[in-house]
Amino acid sequence: MPASIQHRPEVVRGLEESGESVGVLIRFSNSAKTLPGVLAALRVQTLQPDVILGVDSGSGDDSRAMIEAAGGSVVIWDQPYEHSKVLNFGLRHLPTDLVLVLSSHTVLEDPTTLARMVEAMRDPCTACVSLKWDDDPFYSDAIGWPELQTKGLKFGSIYSNSMGMIRRRLWEETPFDESLPTAEDYAWTLAQLKSGRICHRLSSAFSYQRGGSNRDFEFAHLVFTLSKLNRLKVAWLGVQGSLKAWLQALWRRDTAKTLHRSRLTAWWMTRWA
Repeated sequence: MPASIQHRPEVVRGLEESGESVGVLIRFSNSAKTLPGVLAALRVQTLQPDVILGVDSGSGDDSRAMIEAAGGSVVIWDQPYEHSKVLNFGLRHLPTDLVLVLSSHTVLEDPTTLARMVEAMRDPCTACVSLKWDDDPFYSDAIGWPELQTKGLKFGSIYSNSMGMIRRRLWEETPFDESLPTAEDYAWTLAQLKSGRICHRLSSAFSYQRGGSNRDFEFAHLVFTLSKLNRLKVAWLGVQGSLKAWLQALWRRDTAKTLHRSRLTAWWMTRWA
């Protein structure tokens, strides 16, 4: 850890503050453009992690050197990239009690974020805590299984492996499902809630510095699949509402037409699976 952090009196290490060790897991590949902001935000957190571990999945730039310069270590993933496999691999090399799984594109803009996450994890019933993607009040900030049974599943994970903290011993019992192409975080959290645990959500400023291909259908299909497996309803516009929204978007030449079409297609495929 840099000397500037070591000598700041307001900064404490995770183990000193909470009694539980705190690690940060960052998976990356050619992330030299975004890692400086991610690591700089970690350096100014009021609660400092005990360990930073990077998982390099094929970088050809200076990403690894950046992690190491920040006081972290790096392990190499030399197989084709798959979310759950890379995460499971990294977690096997990071034996801290609590692990913040952080994307190499996610900047924690609030310096108290890590401390607030650890505080939420003090409750032994809490399996994970995640930052919110938006301010949608549909779910509470402490989600349990009864709430999901009442409200159903929405499109968009209640816990995110881009900016979420998990209790490692629960991951040891239930690793991320390596058969899933994505939404391994959503599936893992559902299993934890079904076992009677809680997922906390925090409002905290962050920036996500990544674009990518459209994955509306992929996510929708997994939500319908997970809801079917867990006997939960899906909180959406429904078939008629989505058809109406799709037609309106087509008429207006609105990009939302792709979203509604993807959800309708996913519903149809899952219904007859």
